[in-house]
Amino acid sequence: MRAVVSCEACGFRQEVARDIPQPTTFHLICHHCEQSLRVTVTAADIRTAEAMVRPRTPIS
Repeated sequence: MRAVVSCEACGFRQEVARDIPQPTTFHLICHHCEQSLRVTVTAADIRTAEAMVRPRTPIS
C-alpha cells in the first residue's frame, strides 16, 4: 500500500514513496512548509487499500 498524506498545517498533499505492507507509525517532513508530520497506518487502512486494487470478478 502507498499513502497520500495531507499536511495539517498547510494542506499540501504528498505521496509516501515507500510501500507500507503492515500497520505502522512513522514521521515525515512536509515538502511545502517543512512541518513534521506523524503518520499512522492501521490494519483497517491496509484492508481498505487492498480491497480497492483487487480485480473484481465479472458477474455472469
